[in-house]
Amino acid sequence: MNYSLIIINVMIFFYFFLQGPRVFLKSVYFLGMTPINVIAGRRLWTVITSMFIHGSPDHLLGNMLYLFIFGDNVEDILGHAKYLVFYLLSGLGATLIHIATLPPYPYAWSSPALGASGAISGVLAAYMLLFPRVRIKVLTPIFFGYFMLRVPAHFFIGLWFLYQFYAGIGSLAGIPSGIAFWAHIGGFITGLMLVKAMKAERGRYRRAYPVPRYYRV
Repeated sequence: MNYSLIIINVMIFFYFFLQGPRVFLKSVYFLGMTPINVIAGRRLWTVITSMFIHGSPDHLLGNMLYLFIFGDNVEDILGHAKYLVFYLLSGLGATLIHIATLPPYPYAWSSPALGASGAISGVLAAYMLLFPRVRIKVLTPIFFGYFMLRVPAHFFIGLWFLYQFYAGIGSLAGIPSGIAFWAHIGGFITGLMLVKAMKAERGRYRRAYPVPRYYRV
């Protein structure tokens, strides 16, 4: 299911992107989630379609990279069907928090929100709970170069969330950034709650055959 989501996102992006700027921009406004429309009860389907629309190749690449790294392990725990439900509900939670935290400026309510990052934020939350001590390779700038470090998942994802929260506080002042930080926060919190509600937990590995008592340590 995780790989299917990645393929769908990539196919939808390039389907519109390769038809030229006019068609691509039209798809953004038609399929993206515009808050003023949703509040008025119009184009409600966009709360789903907006999760599969991206604004640029780097936007798509960044989201799909995170989904590729973290999503398959979460799916292994939840199962295919429950993972899809988890993914979509995390995206819906992200949308609701995004709308609830918008500043009272016309541009904020008329600008379409799009991208899979809200749903993927929920996946990150699930990964942090289910695989907290798994070490992740991170390319980190140190002085005048970049080095590959291995850090625990809870540390990396925790720092990521703190940054989203810090930037989200600044966005409440109405300073446009082009990034829906509160959608990330909303998706993350929704993911935390869903993991608990679904009672997902990482299973323990068991030996395939019984081991003699004197070999046990």
